[in-house]
Amino acid sequence: MREWLREAWEWVISLPHRYHGLMIGVLVWIVWMIVGFWRMVLLAVLVALFYGFGRAWEREGSIAGIAERLLAFFANRGRSRDGM
Repeated sequence: MREWLREAWEWVISLPHRYHGLMIGVLVWIVWMIVGFWRMVLLAVLVALFYGFGRAWEREGSIAGIAERLLAFFANRGRSRDGM
């Protein structure tokens, strides 16, 4: 079974990228038909947010680093408004 999956995966990887895009498009369409438009939009937004969170986590190395950066950002943002 594992060998069959490995061969199938290698076959999919060897296809031109236009076919990968086609497969992704079909999968998105299937999910859209199952869950509906607004749930699909929510799913896309959540995926984008958590992708960004994952990238920030890789860059910072820890969740505490992300929290520190966010707190510093919001603290500096509030100070600039006080001077108005």
